Amino acid sequence: MSTASKAKTMKGSPSTIKRDEFLQTLIGGKKSKLGKLVKELVVKNNPTLNSMLKVEQLFKEHIEFNSRAHLLRELKGSMKAPILNTIIARLVCEDKLVINGDHSLTWIDAEGNEKLNAQFRKAKPI
Repeated sequence: MSTASKAKTMKGSPSTIKRDEFLQTLIGGKKSKLGKLVKELVVKNNPTLNSMLKVEQLFKEHIEFNSRAHLLRELKGSMKAPILNTIIARLVCEDKLVINGDHSLTWIDAEGNEKLNAQFRKAKPI
């Protein structure tokens, strides 16, 4: 199969469309859609508490990741992508994580973010 035909096949494939919808829902951040997405993903994947804590700890240590693939590499094969997507959706829904326009992931939970708290302390009051 040529590269052009592969690209044509992948462009409209259901998995690509589903992935784009997933990212757009996370970036859009509408609570009703996020809540529905998290419920659907939890039924399919059901991540363990240990997995969720592992991801949160990584974010507390690194604050930002360039992509979901980068985060998955940092987990060193201890988690599958669908489980990670479920955890990411949950963290976005809980306002602990934000997905940027370039699809990078940034930890925004002030309780676990020393860099952010330091900036808040430096900021002038309004």
